[in-house]
Amino acid sequence: MIIKYNTVLLNRIIKNIYDLTGVSISVLDTKYNLLANCKKAYDYCSVLQKTERLHCRECDMKILEKCRNSMKLEKHICFAGLYDAAMPIIKNDTIVCFAIMGRIRSSNSPIVPHLPSDIDDKTTEKLQKLYNELPFITEEKLMSLYDLLSFVIFDSAIQIVYDPLTSEIINFIEANLCEKLTINDLCSRFHVSKNSLYKAFNDNLGSTVNMYITEQRLNCAKELLLKTKDPVYMISRNAGIENYAYFCRLFKEKNGITPTQYRKTQNIN
Repeated sequence: MIIKYNTVLLNRIIKNIYDLTGVSISVLDTKYNLLANCKKAYDYCSVLQKTERLHCRECDMKILEKCRNSMKLEKHICFAGLYDAAMPIIKNDTIVCFAIMGRIRSSNSPIVPHLPSDIDDKTTEKLQKLYNELPFITEEKLMSLYDLLSFVIFDSAIQIVYDPLTSEIINFIEANLCEKLTINDLCSRFHVSKNSLYKAFNDNLGSTVNMYITEQRLNCAKELLLKTKDPVYMISRNAGIENYAYFCRLFKEKNGITPTQYRKTQNIN
């Protein structure tokens, strides 16, 4: 698997989002190398960083590692009293990059910022003023921005390239999720050995064939839960999992809630 980044477009997207929201955003590749970022040149963080040697990088690495391990949005209040969030941008269950949003306040942020004790009154007053000017973002807006970033960044500026055989097999699987898909059938259809099939999925997706098929079926079920009013047992069948009890168990293991609860949380009647 090769991940291609259009950094010019990434920077343009991040700049546009910053202009609309005032939220500082950085995009990093899977090795935490900076791909794009946009932030105010003169703000609370830039002034505070000149007053003492802060551990911003360590703080970012901590939340990024937590985000990598959980494969979901992670949030915290940093040592300077600011709200930080790191989110994975995921395609085919693979993290293709990370987005960090910071230099913002939330309902959990302190009213008075965490300032070094040895700075003078003039700098303290300046920092308090800059702190109050930082964007305030609610949990709802944060999740909306996360969804926006996931769609806009990946669809527009990041491309995953698989080898031709793997791409062909993936396309076939995704078009036939409701059908019986076995290793033997796939090997026969694409004229490959089991070892070659296993290696292709491991090298390109970091997954086994059966894990990938199951994951795509669960993703299909989530989409059907949101877009239709079909009973859950029918959705299970349409997603290619005949055993309803098994489907419900898998769904809860993956998402932390049952299919019915998932539908309710999305305001689907």
